Amino acid sequence: MRVAIDAHAIGTGAGGNETYMRELLFALDAHAPNLDVFALMHHGARIEGATRLKTYALANVPSALRVPLQLPVAVLRTRSDLLHVQYNAPPVCPRPYVVSIHDVGWVHHPELFPPAMRGRLNALTPGTLRRAARVFALTEAIRREIADAYGTPIEKIDVVAPGVDPRYFAQASTDSLAAVRAKYGLPDEFVLYVGAVQPRKNLARLAEAFARLKDRGLPHALVIAGKQGWLADDAMKPIAALNLGDRLRFTGYVDARDLPTLMAAAAAFAYVSIYEGFGLPVLEAMACGTPVLASSASAIREVAGDGALCVDALSVDAIEDGLIRVLTDSNLRESLRRKGPLRAAQFTRESMARAAVRGYEKAL
Repeated sequence: MRVAIDAHAIGTGAGGNETYMRELLFALDAHAPNLDVFALMHHGARIEGATRLKTYALANVPSALRVPLQLPVAVLRTRSDLLHVQYNAPPVCPRPYVVSIHDVGWVHHPELFPPAMRGRLNALTPGTLRRAARVFALTEAIRREIADAYGTPIEKIDVVAPGVDPRYFAQASTDSLAAVRAKYGLPDEFVLYVGAVQPRKNLARLAEAFARLKDRGLPHALVIAGKQGWLADDAMKPIAALNLGDRLRFTGYVDARDLPTLMAAAAAFAYVSIYEGFGLPVLEAMACGTPVLASSASAIREVAGDGALCVDALSVDAIEDGLIRVLTDSNLRESLRRKGPLRAAQFTRESMARAAVRGYEKAL
């Protein structure tokens, strides 16, 4: 079986979309020996470390041209049996296709999406789902949400959860921890968030809860690592109003090679999104053995299991209480350090590859 995978996000710093595709390509390369994979990537983009993977160069054009025009041509030129896309598929495709839908946040929280993006997703998603041979969701929670929102038969949707990069389980050395602190100008004690800066990440409530920690005598800084996402100004204004000074640090986009050490250096990791389809940074921080405070939103709770402390993301008081507990409760911290890696270890590249191949076989 030959599968062409739209991996245009590779090399763009596109957060979860890029990470998911990278993990899928590595998973299939290592654990699907009977599968022939073509990664459809922007010209000049590379993925290093895969031994069997073939690539096909796409011109660097907007998705309005890439999806309907370039992808069908690429499928034919690579002689692929199947196309795998994220969110949006060609209206006319010469081969069956599988679509990964990470979440349907624009349905449940339209106010958290730019109008143009929301309009595009509302217009294109129903047809994409209807024409798809199979649909891949990242969690059972999102599988049900897709079925409920669009009437997609639940038996047509497969759960293909991403694996955790094995680098996150490695023990960081004292020297590497010191080096990453120096590189990003970080203090010894800090709470870390990794992800895009956008309203649905709930950073305003996280920062407000964090601001209260000073009265508790806690010396930690809050470090926000990630690039500006959509509606970033809406996310930043209430944070700026808190006047946290040097207790708040922005690193910008962090090189993926530094993330495991950065997460291991943190006193705690906080990820209290209003809505997520998976929340891979939660698992990555858990794999590092860093105590994690996470949102109790359904998909994140499903992913985190007992490896993180989950709180109501809409309550600043709940987030504050959770921060205090993960920073000061030694018994809880030890429990999370022990349970986190065990839970994260259940999400492997091998299991991701097996689930994807089963879905591809059903699609054909």
